[in-house]
Amino acid sequence: MIEWFAAAAAAACATLGTVMVREAFRVRLRREEVVLPRLPAAFDGFRILFVSDIHRRTVRPLASRLAGEAGGADLVLIGGDLTERGVPAARVRENVRLLSGIAPVYMVFGNHDYDEDAESLAELLREERVVLLRNDSRILERDGQAIRVAGVDDLSAGRDDVRAALRGGRPGRRPSCTILLAHDPLIIEKMTAEDARLTDLILAGHTHGGQIVLPLVGPLARGHVHYLRGWRPLPRHKTAGSAGRPRLFVSCGYGTSHLPLRLLAPAEAHLFTLRSHRRPKGEAPESR
Repeated sequence: MIEWFAAAAAAACATLGTVMVREAFRVRLRREEVVLPRLPAAFDGFRILFVSDIHRRTVRPLASRLAGEAGGADLVLIGGDLTERGVPAARVRENVRLLSGIAPVYMVFGNHDYDEDAESLAELLREERVVLLRNDSRILERDGQAIRVAGVDDLSAGRDDVRAALRGGRPGRRPSCTILLAHDPLIIEKMTAEDARLTDLILAGHTHGGQIVLPLVGPLARGHVHYLRGWRPLPRHKTAGSAGRPRLFVSCGYGTSHLPLRLLAPAEAHLFTLRSHRRPKGEAPESR
């Protein structure tokens, strides 16, 4: 009887391990429409591929998936942790080139991008024409209208300056709609109410959705429990007087930290279609 229970436990552990590895290496592309009331009409339908926390993975399967998407993407945003200690520069360059083949790439640094020589990484990104936002922003124009894409540097080591990010870019231009890219969702805790009024959408990663989430127990990593994954509500004092802005989305991320295992927090990337208004009733939503 003891031998039977031991064999059953071993089989269950092997099955669970297989599930966790498979979940870590899935290529899940989540599609969603995001309504931003201040989005200029020229950007209605603008498609953003958002991927965060690539770490050691290759994005080739993701790029192949995007190649089959009708319309592809207009912009790629990388939410930090493109790499980590020990990842060959050749793999990082290949990942960047694959993503650049989809659309122009903008990114911010995460904590693991500083594991080794961050300036060498920054140089690699410049060579591949990736726009690295380190407390800065860029203006995107379409048909005479514009939006701002801002990005903050790594928060964990105090390199972030959200005020500089939101007020950077070309002098004299202040688009009505701003997308803020941040590796760590806790950036919201450092934003003032005025910062929030300037921002429409915040895209973040870092948490891995908990990476390993146990039924009835929750995530093993609990440091970001209030901003763990998905669309997250913001503190009321941050959005007072700003008509519900900004919206915060936290990705579970594409790669893994430490062990290549996930449970109930599957690897994911996101294809967001921006809308300036909700679709009329009866119009079919984009499939997921």
